[in-house]
Amino acid sequence: MEIRFPMWARVVERPGAWVFASLSAVEALSRSLIAGILPLEAERLFRDAQRISLLYTAIGLVAFVSSFLVPLVMRRVRRRWVFSAGVGCMIVAPLLLTLASVASFSAALQLRAFAVVAVNISLNLYILDYIRRKEFVTAEPMRLAYLGAAWFVGPALGIFLYKSFGLPAVCIPSAAFAAIALGYFWFLRLKEHPTVAPATRRQPMPWHYIRRYLRQPRLRLAWAIPFCRSTFWTTFFVYPPIYIVRQGGSETLIAMMLSAAQGLLFVAPVFGRLGRRHGIRPIIVGAALFCGTLCILAGVLQPGPMVTAALFVTAALGAVALDALGNIPFLRAVRAYERSEMTSVFRTYIEASQLVPAMAYAAVLTVAPLTSVFVVLGLVLLVGAWLGRYLPRRM
Repeated sequence: MEIRFPMWARVVERPGAWVFASLSAVEALSRSLIAGILPLEAERLFRDAQRISLLYTAIGLVAFVSSFLVPLVMRRVRRRWVFSAGVGCMIVAPLLLTLASVASFSAALQLRAFAVVAVNISLNLYILDYIRRKEFVTAEPMRLAYLGAAWFVGPALGIFLYKSFGLPAVCIPSAAFAAIALGYFWFLRLKEHPTVAPATRRQPMPWHYIRRYLRQPRLRLAWAIPFCRSTFWTTFFVYPPIYIVRQGGSETLIAMMLSAAQGLLFVAPVFGRLGRRHGIRPIIVGAALFCGTLCILAGVLQPGPMVTAALFVTAALGAVALDALGNIPFLRAVRAYERSEMTSVFRTYIEASQLVPAMAYAAVLTVAPLTSVFVVLGLVLLVGAWLGRYLPRRM
């Protein structure tokens, strides 16, 4: 007699692309809800851009160290517990924000930094286990679309709740969405069974392969370009909102700026098609040049709130083009037999883009005004455009 299992049981047995996309979206919604209010709370609590940069330097250091420690922990602890610990930190972090003190704010950001690393690494490993290689072409664009929707809605909604009802009205829903993500994850009952990669497998440690990575010029170039692009986004979510507030701009304007920039992610497939038709090198060079020039203009002109928001939303179009194509040089340059080892090193550009710029901004702000951050950011992107010229023409 044939036994028919309900549909949900089949999904849990082997999750498909939409399951991981929805899990990623719920987790991202938890983070994006408070992303827009973090610079506002930082400005309210610290009132000093240099102190804020020093705080974000410490946060970047936590994230960078965590990116090396999480794979080491996975040697001893099953992956499900690493993911659960990360999401648990996402629950605690916004609740700490409600205390509205310098100490609780700093602790919340540190927990959030660790959570992002733990969740991203463990979730990506689950995706590699359960999604077949030939399905990546459809699975990753779907996940990007779900993430884009979460980041399009989250920052603006968070600022609206913050402005209308206060800090707890943002932080409690953020913690609730993290709890939903954790419950959904355990409902899926993801396993490290023999048909997929077990958690007890020895994971390659990034520091074992840094020297080999740095010996390959194309891989060095492939790291530098995403680093420049990621630097734009880490700066965009902190310093333009602070500048707009200091210039008398409203929280509503900040919400519109953040959501409009994130909404541009939906045009990323257009840049993918242009890259296939014309090659990625001219688009990467042009996008970095375009984005960097607008950032420098924002720093030199020191415009009012509306113009600042418009400049950064327009600059975000170049950053989206780099999002769409910036990882391709690595995918084409890495050797197949060392892909996993080199990937563990390559992804450190994410944490480095939080740590290095924050350190640079803290130094610059000792002698220059807040708008100098925009000039430094623009110069970083211009360096990215200059480096992009060394990409092979056939790309």
